Amino acid sequence: MAKPVASKRVRGLDRAAVGRSAWGLYREIRRPGSPGMGARLFALPRLLRDVLIRRYPGVGPGKLAALAVLVLVYLVSPVDAIPDFIPVLGWTDDTAVVVWFLTGLTRESGRYLEWVRQETAAD
Repeated sequence: MAKPVASKRVRGLDRAAVGRSAWGLYREIRRPGSPGMGARLFALPRLLRDVLIRRYPGVGPGKLAALAVLVLVYLVSPVDAIPDFIPVLGWTDDTAVVVWFLTGLTRESGRYLEWVRQETAAD
C-alpha cells in the first residue's frame, strides 16, 4: 500500500501563499532570533538606501522601483478590481495592494538585517 503524499495545503491555502502573507510575516517575526517588527521598520530606510546604491544584493533597484511604480499606478488608476465609487468595498483592493507591498518590504528588511549581521561578522 502506497504512503499518502503530504499535502502542501494549510487550511485551504498553500504554504507559499501563507509564507507571502501578513500572517507569514507574523510567524517569521515570532521565530527565536529573528529581528522584531521595530527593528525591521527602523531598517527600512537603510534597506532602501542600500538597494538604491546597489550595496545590498537581495533586491535590485529596478525591481524595487518597478514594484513601487506598479503599486502607485494601481492606486491612482481608475480601473480597479472593485471600483472605488463603491463605499468601503472600493478601497479594499487598494488597501490590499498597499498591505502586500509593505509586507514584502518588511519581510525583505528582515533578510536585510540578517545580511547586515553577516557582513559585520565577516569584517
